[in-house]
Amino acid sequence: TVVLVAAALLSCTDAARKTRGELKIDVIEKPESCSVLSGKGDTVGIHYIGSHTSGEVFDSSKSRGPFSFKVGDGKTIPGFDQGVVGMCIGEKRLLTVPPHLGYGEKGHPPTIPPMATLKFEIELVELEKASVFSSGSFGTTYSTAVPLFLLGVAIYYLYHRAQTEEGTRKRPAKAKGGRRR
Repeated sequence: TVVLVAAALLSCTDAARKTRGELKIDVIEKPESCSVLSGKGDTVGIHYIGSHTSGEVFDSSKSRGPFSFKVGDGKTIPGFDQGVVGMCIGEKRLLTVPPHLGYGEKGHPPTIPPMATLKFEIELVELEKASVFSSGSFGTTYSTAVPLFLLGVAIYYLYHRAQTEEGTRKRPAKAKGGRRR
């Protein structure tokens, strides 16, 4: 029980810091109320200030407007893709991005040297949730299931229509008086 209490205390003192792999995420500011979180497949807009570990700023979106991207699409550095997951609109985080989740061995000359660890102060300012029909296996299931369901309904309708028409067709009348002799 002592170990559990110590672990609980340690996690409470470090509640605002999360680590995914080697990406370090420090929550700077979080809104009191947050009902919608960003996730994979969502389109987000963030403001960021990018700096070297020395503190020298190399880029900022503040003068250009929010940087928008679809989370998990791989069209931005992996540190951004991972760092925005679970954010609320108005939340601010400090991401410490190691080289393999940033610009790697090539860097981004002339402002980012090869194998640079970078810091990004980010704020989520826009969030467009992904449609359930366009994300993950849930969307794949529905995109397959709905047409199959509609096909089943159409077959059922045509079958019963054919049965009804067959029952209403005129049949040859039976001879009166029973059997023929």
